[in-house]
Amino acid sequence: MPLVSLLYPLVIIIYLLIGVAIVFHMLRYKINQRVAFVMFVIYIAGSLILLVSNFSLFSAVNWNQIFSAVSF
Repeated sequence: MPLVSLLYPLVIIIYLLIGVAIVFHMLRYKINQRVAFVMFVIYIAGSLILLVSNFSLFSAVNWNQIFSAVSF
């Protein structure tokens, strides 16, 4: 199993933790409650779209073929 496949879950976990921090600050330090909610919904929807597309593109790559063609 390539190192990329082992490190990918770590990258996703870091991405999710940063997303939680952003959502926390977005909801905690709101000026206008309606605007904060709209921003929250847009951020969550955009994050989910990016996460799903990232996972599907990562899964589509044949890492064994890439690493077997490159000799270090």
